[in-house]
Amino acid sequence: MAEEKKKKVGRPPVELDERKFETMMEHGYTCEEIAARFSRDMHLPTLNADTVSRWCKRTYGVNFKDFSDKRRRVRDGHLRELLLKQAETNPSVLIFCAKNWLGMRDNPEEVKAPAEPIRIVVEKAEGGNAGD
Repeated sequence: MAEEKKKKVGRPPVELDERKFETMMEHGYTCEEIAARFSRDMHLPTLNADTVSRWCKRTYGVNFKDFSDKRRRVRDGHLRELLLKQAETNPSVLIFCAKNWLGMRDNPEEVKAPAEPIRIVVEKAEGGNAGD
């Protein structure tokens, strides 16, 4: 008896444009937003976030969140480079970077008076001067 090949059942797996997917990830799109965008562009009314997650796992070997974190780090690094370049010529960007990265402030906090007055007690030492 010859072995018969099993016929695959169900829809064929969806293939997405990797370059477009990676660009959307770097721009901070969520899984749902990517699904909606590809669904519109590819005319696939049934494309949802679960399908995109499965495609990501199949294509990159990692789940959507891990891949998203990796691409966001790329974006954040690029944005940091752009900010530093702009800070060289734009004082407002330099101030923004100083405040956010170095914790600097425009208005230092005012020194507040203590809630209770401070009492200073001076005791006279024994054998003081006769004029005291």
